[in-house]
Amino acid sequence: MPPREKSPDIELVDGVPVFTVSSFNAELKGLMRALFPDGIWIEGEIEGMKDRPHATGHYFSLIDGEGKSKVKVDVKLFSNSGDLARVTAKLDRADIGMDNGLRMRFFCTVDFYAQRGEISLIIKDVDTQFTLGDIAARREALVKKLVDAGLDRKNGMLALPRVPLRLGIVSSSQAAGYIDALTHLRESGLGFTILLADVNVMGEQAVAQVSAAIDAFSRRNDIDLVLVMRGGGSRSDLATFDDERIAMAIVGCRHPVFTGIGHEIDTSVADIVAHTRCKTPTACADEVIGLVVGFLDELASAADTLAVRTSAAVQRGRSRIALCSERLRTRPRAAIVRERNRADVAARTVRLLDPVHVLARGWSITRNARGEVVRSVADTAPGERIVTLLADGEVRSTVDSTEGKA
Repeated sequence: MPPREKSPDIELVDGVPVFTVSSFNAELKGLMRALFPDGIWIEGEIEGMKDRPHATGHYFSLIDGEGKSKVKVDVKLFSNSGDLARVTAKLDRADIGMDNGLRMRFFCTVDFYAQRGEISLIIKDVDTQFTLGDIAARREALVKKLVDAGLDRKNGMLALPRVPLRLGIVSSSQAAGYIDALTHLRESGLGFTILLADVNVMGEQAVAQVSAAIDAFSRRNDIDLVLVMRGGGSRSDLATFDDERIAMAIVGCRHPVFTGIGHEIDTSVADIVAHTRCKTPTACADEVIGLVVGFLDELASAADTLAVRTSAAVQRGRSRIALCSERLRTRPRAAIVRERNRADVAARTVRLLDPVHVLARGWSITRNARGEVVRSVADTAPGERIVTLLADGEVRSTVDSTEGKA
């Protein structure tokens, strides 16, 4: 661009122009118009955005860098010119919201406000594709980093409690999604104990508050599960849960983390690293209810099985007792009969062996003087008195002589 010619009316001192403040600012304004006659596209990270616009529109800054290297420029989005409504509608169609920390590209006209010596960038349009691409690129880079380090599976490897009734919920107490989820938990009739960390789920403080709440619940021993809930919103609203600080808080949590963030089609980085990802806050509550109901069903089934088995065991026991009772009634009698029969046989045997019966058949028993049964001629001697026992008495005699067989 060729240099502007100096006005012949400008005073020179040693060849250097002299300006009044008014003339200098007017000169700068002309230069700005000449340099950027068609406007400019400018991109940067939003800073200083208020939740609601002023009466005349939004006033915020776009920044690059951080710390000492941070640079910024102030921009304005006026409502009286229709620019605010037009830009907002375009962002809504792309499901994007203007939030602090979000990198965006705006088309602006450049003006120099001579009365205050300020450069003004007036927003006229927005490049939604740039913002969507930036959101996606940052998210993709973070997901790759977490997956490469194996951190996407760490919380998912934690064992679920058998009966998760003590819940630490990270959400806004005013969020419709949380209120619906709380209603489901209470109407379930189960004995849940609920501790709420009431946090902002959007805006400048959201990331710090959500990650701090997860860390706080992680340190507690009276928590079974941590539930992170946030209802639907724009892509930029939900991008809060694509932040690395929240992801790392979930990764480092000592308790399983369930997420219910956004709509059914939304998947945040927080969802990826969580133990269990649910579609909505209500679905998150229903998932936990299902775990407890499942345990109760198992318990009821086990109780039914125990009752059936106990009844069968009792019936078997009764059958055994009846059998034993019958045996007690019959076996002793049979044993007595058997023993009586044995006794009768033994008695008959004894009777048959009784010497009386032997003697009755014509036999006799002879004893010597010593009372010993004489079985051989050697058991007596001549002159010895012997007694012979017969069936009807005894005969006493004296041995004259003994004679053995040859």
